[in-house]
Order: sequence, then structure tokens, then C-alpha cells
Amino acid sequence: MSKLYYQNYDIVSKSDKKILLLADIHYHNKDDISVLNDIINNIKNNPIDYLCISGDLIDKSFVDDEDVLIDWFKNLGKELCVIIGIGNHEQTNNRKTHAYDINSAFYDKLRSIKNIHVLDNEIWQDKEVCFVGLTLPVEYYYQYSEDTEYFVKYTNNNFKEELSNTKTNILLCHTPVPFKDKNIVSKVDILKDIDIVLCGHMHGGITPRWTRKILKGHGLIGPFKDLFPSHAYGVFKRDKMSIVVSSGITKASSVNTFHSLDGMFAKEMTMINIKKG
Repeated sequence: MSKLYYQNYDIVSKSDKKILLLADIHYHNKDDISVLNDIINNIKNNPIDYLCISGDLIDKSFVDDEDVLIDWFKNLGKELCVIIGIGNHEQTNNRKTHAYDINSAFYDKLRSIKNIHVLDNEIWQDKEVCFVGLTLPVEYYYQYSEDTEYFVKYTNNNFKEELSNTKTNILLCHTPVPFKDKNIVSKVDILKDIDIVLCGHMHGGITPRWTRKILKGHGLIGPFKDLFPSHAYGVFKRDKMSIVVSSGITKASSVNTFHSLDGMFAKEMTMINIKKG
């Protein structure tokens, strides 16, 4: 069995729902499928309403043994509603140039599977919950170094919709970095209606679990080698909005210099218990 653990967070919103958040799976090839099968076995014993993946599902835009991953989603879709957001790794196939290179055919296959919803700057909703998937382009990460002004302009240009004030509105945004700005809600129109944001990207700051009561949300190293990043895991608030940052399944992906250390870290399944209040 993989070293999986549940990290539970309780959030008050507009409906009673249970969401499992997976971040930073970084699927590389069929050798990674064992942990994904362990996730399915865990879900069978812990029923949920939605499974959300907040980006970096795959390690690069074109991966080996893609069909194995597709079959995994087919099994998921038999029982679950799955919402998939897009991160930075899915959009590039070269760790040095980071040129845009998304695998559209792969996502078309995912979209064709029952109950699987890929949200590439799109919205999907049912009677009680509305999911918004924000895809920040590669230049946001690599050219603009996660600049907040870029985030504000891009998001306002790509989302003009007004969301329901009776549903729980959930945003999948791979990175929590823009939400470090305490005034971000007033700058981005759609955020005024968002109740919960689901993020990953930070890989828990590459921290062992036992250090977190001491570090209180800070990590040791960020995804772009920045030291002691804040908001690397946990939950924090911006106005009425709760931002959930998952430590993720993978801490150091196969394209990372420190990949050999990944096995030292437990893999987080982030359980979000939404209570109506």
C-alpha cells in the first residue's frame, strides 16, 4: 500500500457536501498506477460527493502509458463525479523552455468519459454546487513569476459570468499564490461569488507532516526553489472565501532534481467536509 493519509478540513457553506481534493498527482507512466488504485480503494471505504483534481494531473503534456490513466478514470467515472482543473505541468513538455504544448487529444479522451469534467476556463454545475476551473497559462508561471497583476487581468478577462448566490461556488485554481494578497477578492470580479478555492502546486513546501504545527503554513522550499514559502498547505480565509491548499500526492515529480526523495513523504488525500450553515 502507498503511504496515503487523509487531511480533513471542515468548512461552512451553502450545502452539505463531501469533497476529496487530489493535487499534484504528476502521473508519469504505469509505474504510478499503484498509488492511484490505492486512492480508489480508499474512496470505496470513505464515500464522497465529488472528486476534484486541482491541476498537475500529469507530469508533462505527453506522458507514457496514457491509456492506463484513461482506464483509471473510466473506473472512477462509474461511481463518482470527477472535476479536473489544469495546472502548469500539463501545459508544457520541456522543463527548460516551458513552451506551451498542451495535449488536447488526451483531454478530449477524458471529456468523453461519463462523469468526468475537465474545466479549462469553464464552468460545470449541478443543482447545489457550481465548479469553476481556472487555467492560468504557462507564461503566468514561468515568464511573469506568478505576478498578481497578471492574475487579476487574466481572470477578469476570462470570466464574465455571474454565479448563483444560492449554490456553493467552488473555484479550482492550481496555485494559491494570488490569494496571498489580502485584497484579491476586491480585484477579481468572479471571486466575489466564490465560496471555496481548491489549490495545490506548493507540494506542502516539501515539509514532513510533523513540522507543520511549528511552521504554521510555511514550507521549506516552494515549487520554483523559493525558500520558506507561506500558504504552502492548510486553509486560510480571504473575506468569506476559504482557500484550501493540498500538500498533494507527489512532493517531487519525475522532472524534479529531488525526485529520488519523493518516497520519503506521505501522500495527502485532502477531505473537505462542507456543512450547511
